[in-house]
Amino acid sequence: MKTPLSFCHLRQLRNRMPGNITSIRNQTLISSTSRPLQTDTKHDKLGVQKQDMFRNPLSRLQPYLQVPILSDKDEVFAPTHTEIEQGWCLFRNDLQKKHEIRFHTAVVRSSKLADFRMPEVAFLGRSNVGKSSLIQAMFSEVPNVEVRVSRKPGHTKTLNFFQVGKSFSLVDMPGYGYNMPDHFQESVEKYLQTRRRLCRTFILIDGQVGLTKTDEVGLKMMEEFKIPYVVVMTKIDKAGRHTLVSNLLSFLEVRNNSTGHCCFPQPFLVSSKSGEGLALLQTFIAYITGCIHVEGL
Repeated sequence: MKTPLSFCHLRQLRNRMPGNITSIRNQTLISSTSRPLQTDTKHDKLGVQKQDMFRNPLSRLQPYLQVPILSDKDEVFAPTHTEIEQGWCLFRNDLQKKHEIRFHTAVVRSSKLADFRMPEVAFLGRSNVGKSSLIQAMFSEVPNVEVRVSRKPGHTKTLNFFQVGKSFSLVDMPGYGYNMPDHFQESVEKYLQTRRRLCRTFILIDGQVGLTKTDEVGLKMMEEFKIPYVVVMTKIDKAGRHTLVSNLLSFLEVRNNSTGHCCFPQPFLVSSKSGEGLALLQTFIAYITGCIHVEGL
């Protein structure tokens, strides 16, 4: 009988720092003689301009491929500028509308959690992928909300709940793999399998490092648990274009070979440092939690 997957299967990888393990088909990339892929540009170093903050980062990568990054059926979330602005504004305090963002609670055992009576979204990924940094960046307009970040892998040890007004709760979860806490199964795994108001889980993958063995095990477990999830590629400001495109296509190849159907077909690319892609991700969260309406979906 097949042994059910569990996050405890990742303990064998917990003391290994990740590396890129997936190769890419080079024929999909435009050759360097026609349009070279640059690994360092002024654009990457200085971050995106303000007028580009609402743009999907995939759009700046598409010119460097001969084939579409996503098919028409995969690119399913394309809100208007007005809709993105609505989603972005939800991550700011509006005291006139009694919309306040605050840290709510930190717990180890999800069985001790009360029902907060609002939708929840959770952020999960291997240690040091940038979960806390991403959440800190999304709440950057709310200086009174403290999101603790650290360069030390495995810094987050509890389920940290942030309340976004009366709209939804956002959960920062411990990382798995390297330096994962001993209570991971009791806290994270049980939360994912039993939390009734969990709308979507966001699985983070390092855009600079690419898909690792730890990531692949995590994705397989989400499929086996039948938990709807979305992939977010982080730290895109640190990855050269060639590296980022290669790592993105490597993930899409793994996604296409998956036998499950729990993964949202469109990945999101973000940079906590430059802010690129954040507004689009914030809008998607606002949409799936029922806070805004997006035409065409």
